[in-house]
Amino acid sequence: MAALREKSKPLKVALAGAGMISWYHLVGWRNLGERVRVVAVADPDAASAAKRAGEFSIPHVYRDADAMFAAEAIDALDVASPRQTHAAWVEAAAARGIDVLCQKPLTPTFAESEALVRRVKGKSRLMAHENWRFRPWYRELKRWIAAGELGDVLLARMAMITSGMLPDTSGRRPSLERQPFMQHEERLMIAEVLIHHLDVMRFLCGELSVVAARVARTIADVRGETVAAIFLETASAAPIEVIGTMAAPGYPSRPPDRLEIVGSRASATYTDSELRLLGAAPRSRSYDKDRGYQASFDGVIAHFVDCLETGAPFETDAAENLATLRLVEDAYAAANLHRPRTKA
Repeated sequence: MAALREKSKPLKVALAGAGMISWYHLVGWRNLGERVRVVAVADPDAASAAKRAGEFSIPHVYRDADAMFAAEAIDALDVASPRQTHAAWVEAAAARGIDVLCQKPLTPTFAESEALVRRVKGKSRLMAHENWRFRPWYRELKRWIAAGELGDVLLARMAMITSGMLPDTSGRRPSLERQPFMQHEERLMIAEVLIHHLDVMRFLCGELSVVAARVARTIADVRGETVAAIFLETASAAPIEVIGTMAAPGYPSRPPDRLEIVGSRASATYTDSELRLLGAAPRSRSYDKDRGYQASFDGVIAHFVDCLETGAPFETDAAENLATLRLVEDAYAAANLHRPRTKA
């Protein structure tokens, strides 16, 4: 267990980043009640920071790290800013002994993340905010697997197929309305989206290695890949497939994931917000997709605070996130063996 440092009660937290995703972070902090107090939010866009501060009764707003750290005595920093800024925020906090919860990925590339982890090691505690595995249905499925109900994993595949990058009936593109930065990311489908699914597959099936990958850029004004397929295998050579696109005509803009796992004793599926165990003793459980989405943020943030209070290790510590980032890097390396197909 890590050594405990004296902290405030309630825990004083600052948030870096006031974009779309920050709403879910702040709801997660609010749901911890009197255990924590968010005392500041920082964002270069002062209007966005002020808006979030007003919505969640946060007393102080800043435009940069130096100003915030000079004025505030905080115990923990929640980094929800663009990935290109993560390293600067993490290092600034670590230099002051402030523990950090940082949105995935730690940095844009595996090499940068590995270097960052080396630089901050021993200065403070660092946890990656990889929340997909904290969705209630994946926690339940993990319990089934851990209890031996599926037996050995023989085959698994996971898909996220949406129309989010395509114009809807109003002419808007929902994914870009929610997260405009996606239009200009060079690494998009794998690094920004399927990184979650790779982490879930590691969480459920154990360590993985990339066998092959393919990507395609299918939308002219979106810089990164909008179609990706990654083929992996477990330590026992069981085949694993992760595929995704946000450019599928006729699909909803935000459908739930689709997951199938074939085991030696039973199989499991997650489709249409229902988790099913298939085999000799079948059962199922339905979930509310929107509640589950927020629950994943709640779970990550509660876990972070629990571990700060007890000194227990983080489930998604830096080493764990680096293992997922290595799969991302390996997938791009495999995909680059075949030139992405671009449509005008």
